[in-house]
Amino acid sequence: MYPRRRLLARGQWLFDLRPHRLIVFHGGEGVRREVSGDVPNPPAAPVVLAALDEATNVWVGSGNRRVFTVGASASAPAQAFPRECFDLTSDGDRLIGTVVDGALKLTTLFTTDGSGQQWAPLPLPKPVTATHGYGYSEGRPPRQSPDGAFLDTSPFGITVVEKGRGRVYVLRPGAAQPEGALQMEPGHEQDIWRAQATPHGVLLLLVINYRQTALLHFALDGTLLGSIPEQDGDDDEEEEQTWGGAGVCVLDADRALLFVQDKALLVSLPGLQVIETLAGEWPSFVSVTPAGPDRWWVGAEDSDSLFLLTAEPGHPLHLHSSNRPVSPGAPLMHVGYKTPAIHWAEHTSAPLTVSAPVTETWRAVVRNDGTACEVVRIRVSGVLVGARVVDVSVRYRGQPLPMVEEHRVNLVGNTSGLEGGATAELEVTFKPRSEGSGPLTITVEPCSWQWQGKDEPRALAVTGHPASAQFLLTVE
Repeated sequence: MYPRRRLLARGQWLFDLRPHRLIVFHGGEGVRREVSGDVPNPPAAPVVLAALDEATNVWVGSGNRRVFTVGASASAPAQAFPRECFDLTSDGDRLIGTVVDGALKLTTLFTTDGSGQQWAPLPLPKPVTATHGYGYSEGRPPRQSPDGAFLDTSPFGITVVEKGRGRVYVLRPGAAQPEGALQMEPGHEQDIWRAQATPHGVLLLLVINYRQTALLHFALDGTLLGSIPEQDGDDDEEEEQTWGGAGVCVLDADRALLFVQDKALLVSLPGLQVIETLAGEWPSFVSVTPAGPDRWWVGAEDSDSLFLLTAEPGHPLHLHSSNRPVSPGAPLMHVGYKTPAIHWAEHTSAPLTVSAPVTETWRAVVRNDGTACEVVRIRVSGVLVGARVVDVSVRYRGQPLPMVEEHRVNLVGNTSGLEGGATAELEVTFKPRSEGSGPLTITVEPCSWQWQGKDEPRALAVTGHPASAQFLLTVE
């Protein structure tokens, strides 16, 4: 599975989604909402996003093929979508989605209205053969490794990408069935495929083994219309300038934009000639969505930052940063816990000052919101601990807990487990030995004993969600 992010704008709203996360921008500020609990992470967890009715409804995936809706308000509660699907997007006033089987093969391409009650399947055409020249089979029959059916959109339609089966379908806006499909050698599990529809066919971005990049433009009869690097050109020179593909976007009928690690390339359609180069660093994947005439929002994976791209025909490209503040919001939904989950029921992160010869005690209460854990491990870490500026003693559930030194910066102690729903008191006492100031971290970890192998001693491993608190400790 590769990182995937889709941006979709309607009116003043901008939606940013990765697995289990949604950011809603309205005006100058954004709200980040995430799924809480033990979020499932299957081998090909889908990222689902669609919007209708000027974004009064948003459909996002919780990572387990369940889809839920969010209303117009950034704090609106989430409700489950009537059926499961792998990926979902919007096409005018309808939704387009994919359904896969247990082997992650595409079984159904469907359309539905905003209610999600009536699902109409769309017939799938037989793919025609296309060759991209970046395969692995070396004369042997290509091996398929299905990994789901992902959707992407451009002004010229919706693409359905089955990288693991080497298939790409193109559905034109409003059409009752895909216009065509291509069959290529399937991609490897460490390859990335992105596809966008063009007026001439489909633009396919291949990132082989996370780095080597190829941009290919195919007609739907399998004809190669253009490529970067040129397949009969100077490979060494071209591969250097297109190393590390980060994303692709069809801007209009004549232009597309290719993001690579150290630049963005404006290329012509259909031939993929480089028109202009825009400096910039794109170390992670990006998505692009319209922001108005000749304007696009650009968002990078794992980042709340946005960029505004202007690409007016006949004028140079411009990319402006847009530093909008993003604040945390209410959870999208809670999917429960299948592992231990330690949280603070009571604690403080306020600075603590200890003045010799008086000792000071930091008190807290932890609660296990998940399943029972076998062992609780308590860790006290900080520069003052490692420098022996302060002596640390710990009491857990009213009993002294022996602590041992670890790596000269931690004190670690193990104690009995904690049942699901149970709470426990924690006291950490500091006795000054010298003077100093620095951050201190106290962590409570749910653990279990695990065997490392034959004739190897067993070891503790964290098997759930730990609770951690950090504060400034000053010793006078």
